[in-house]
Amino acid sequence: MNAGSDRRDLRALLLIAAGVVWLVVESGGPAAASGLGFYWPLLLVGVGLDLLGWTRPWRVPYTVLAAAVVLLGTLVAPSPLGSGRPTQLAEPVGSARAASVRLELSDAASSVAAGHDPASLVTVHTDGWRHAVLDATGSDPKAVRVRPASGGRRPALSLRGSHWRIDLVRNLPLALTVNAGSGRARLDLSRLNLTSLRLQGGSGAVAAVLPDSVSRYRAVVALGSGASALQVASGAAVDLELDTGSGRTSVTFAEFSAGRVTLRAGSGPVVIDVPGNAPVQLVVTGVGSGALRVAGFLKRTSGTGETGVWRTGPGAGGLTGIDILVQRAGSGPITVR
Repeated sequence: MNAGSDRRDLRALLLIAAGVVWLVVESGGPAAASGLGFYWPLLLVGVGLDLLGWTRPWRVPYTVLAAAVVLLGTLVAPSPLGSGRPTQLAEPVGSARAASVRLELSDAASSVAAGHDPASLVTVHTDGWRHAVLDATGSDPKAVRVRPASGGRRPALSLRGSHWRIDLVRNLPLALTVNAGSGRARLDLSRLNLTSLRLQGGSGAVAAVLPDSVSRYRAVVALGSGASALQVASGAAVDLELDTGSGRTSVTFAEFSAGRVTLRAGSGPVVIDVPGNAPVQLVVTGVGSGALRVAGFLKRTSGTGETGVWRTGPGAGGLTGIDILVQRAGSGPITVR
């Protein structure tokens, strides 16, 4: 067999070994991914030994032997970098009649939603290498903080990241603070009873549904470079203070929702969608380098250029409609449609 044939065989063996290991990880869960993150470099060692032409034991290529060791370590040996097994933390409601919850999501892909257990105030499910810590103080009201465990480090060459699922109690009045980091965050708050919301975006994408709470509430949202999508649920009434960054931001009001948006825009584009049958008032006081695009159903009643007032009709906006105030425009376009 010539050298060219040997090289072709080696490349084929490497592809087969990589494919088999990848399939094991995809079917073996986070623990397999954690083990692979440590043992994967052995494949490179095997390829190097084969390229050197060293005598192969039992005529088996070193690449194949390395793949077997990687598979064995991935399946049965614990990773020295820490467990990737799923964990669960929970804090009971206890005697609390109201609570404040602070979520620091960091680089884990996270989903937040209403839970099904009325006795659990916060339940945190972590899956992967990034673990969480849950701290609680007080009894009524109770304060809960969820944060990343210190000392966590992503395994080298790991194919999977970490995921957090956080369940929050329904009906109990909650003051919620969320610090999103570099991980993707999906916040389905539609079934929660919020008294206030503070949302800090980061470099990860953020998608949030703002709920129809018992009473009108305030939401303060400051976004970063990640794309963000905010949806105001049907029937909701919210006062939204929105500072956008370099990422694209969309705000969608569902039918029968109401609220006030105070916008301070950055360099990213901003799109605000309002129901076609809603009374809407748009007031623009800040001018930037980005274009202002206003839907045809909004008629200017005062002002010139890109500042002024637009309304759908007399008495638009107010407590039962949608008021949009553009306090500061940035370099990105602003669209109201």
